Order: sequence, then C-alpha cells, then structure tokens
Amino acid sequence: MEQALERIKMQLAQMDRENKWTEVDRDEVIDLLIFEEIKAASYQFGYEKVGKTVEFLLKECEQLK
Repeated sequence: MEQALERIKMQLAQMDRENKWTEVDRDEVIDLLIFEEIKAASYQFGYEKVGKTVEFLLKECEQLK
C-alpha cells in the first residue's frame, strides 16, 4: 500500500518538475493514478488486500489534492 502511494507521489513530483499543471487538473490526475494503482492491485492481491489498498489510497491521497 505504501509503495502504491510512493509511486503516486513520484508521478506527481515528475509533473511538478515538468510544470504540467497548466495542461491538466491535479485532482483528476490524482484520481487517475489512484485508479491505476487499484487496478494493478486487483491483479496482484485478493479482495481483502485490494479493499484495504483502496481505503488507504483514498485517505492518503486526499491530502495530496
């Protein structure tokens, strides 16, 4: 779960460095990154772990918005 959050933070940092925020909405990007991490977790883990990952990412990423 923490690894997924770190990947999201790295993607956001990359966009910050490239100053891409004039082209896209930060909240939408965060939502899309969360979706991609959840999708990846669904292939990798069972339902319980995916559910915990969803809860964790929604809570932690809300602070990034």
